[in-house]
Parts: sequence; C-alpha cells; structure tokens
Amino acid sequence: MINQNEAVSSGVKPMNGKVKIIKRYQNRKLYDTQQSCYVTLDDIAKMIRTNEEVMVIDNKSKNDITAATLTQIIFEAEKKASQYAPLFTLREIIQNGNGSISNYLAKLGAFPLDYVQKQMLNAAVMAERLSTDSVKENLEQRVASAATRSTADSTAKVAAEKATILPGLQDENTPTLPSSSNSGNFNSGSN
Repeated sequence: MINQNEAVSSGVKPMNGKVKIIKRYQNRKLYDTQQSCYVTLDDIAKMIRTNEEVMVIDNKSKNDITAATLTQIIFEAEKKASQYAPLFTLREIIQNGNGSISNYLAKLGAFPLDYVQKQMLNAAVMAERLSTDSVKENLEQRVASAATRSTADSTAKVAAEKATILPGLQDENTPTLPSSSNSGNFNSGSN
C-alpha cells in the first residue's frame, strides 16, 4: 500500500497534509481508499476543484497514473464542452507537439526545466523496466515451451516403446529374429 511519504516522494505535495489515494483496478473502476467506495472521473475532478490532493495508483503494477487520469478528465471535459479550442490552436498542437498537448506545452516552455528532466528520467526508467520485463517474460515462455516439448517427447517415446511390444508378450518373451550366423544354418537345411 502506498503511504503518505511515498506519495510525497513521487511528486505529489499535499497542501493539507493528506494525499487521497485512489486505486484503479483492471476493470477501470476507481476506488477511494479513504472513503472506501468507488468513484468516477467526475468525482476526482470535484476533489481537485476543492483543492484535495489526489494520487491515482494502478492496483496491479502499483505505478502512479495520476497524470494519465487527470489528462483523461480534461479530455472528457473537452468532449462535453460546447465550444472547442480554435482550429488553428488544435492544428498547431498536432504539428508542433505531435498531437500531444504535453509536448506542445513543453515546447512553449510551460513546464519548469527540472520537470522535463525528471520526466525524461522517468521515461528512461520505465523503458528499462519494460525491457527487463519483456526479457523475463520471453525467457519464461521459452522455458515453459521447452518443458512442454520435453513432456511431449517423453510421452511419444513411451508410446513408441509400447507400440513395439506385441500384445500379450512381455519384454523377456520377445522372440529373437534370426541373425546372420543363424541364417546360414537355416539356408543349409533347405538345400
């Protein structure tokens, strides 16, 4: 569970001394750990409007997904808005920010310099983690595949051995076939 100190160390600075932790589950449900109830994006927006410090954590990975959640709230608000940003502004965001408002604002200098550096460092750490996780998953899949093949091979070998034994005969009762030394005796009797 994420505590107050972890929330502060991840960049959330509480104004009132408390950070409200919201867990996001795989089914996309959001759970307020203080109120012990499910909440919506609108509820989180209301919390922020009342100056509550909110941190959203992915329940499975334990990653901080607050920025993505707040971006989703902004996106949903824009969809509901009766008036959009001017087209020339939207075009400029796509042209100069590759469609990302964050990239566009960063190019405008809207973020403090250390923020951009921290984001780049976080991106590098995440890329490293994903790479390590990918290698681990690949290795686990290869080991499982080899184990499956080994089991299948040994099963096939046992089945092949059983197929060579005639029904009703045991291994020690298997008849011996004539060898080359016996074949001379066999042929001489027919002359």
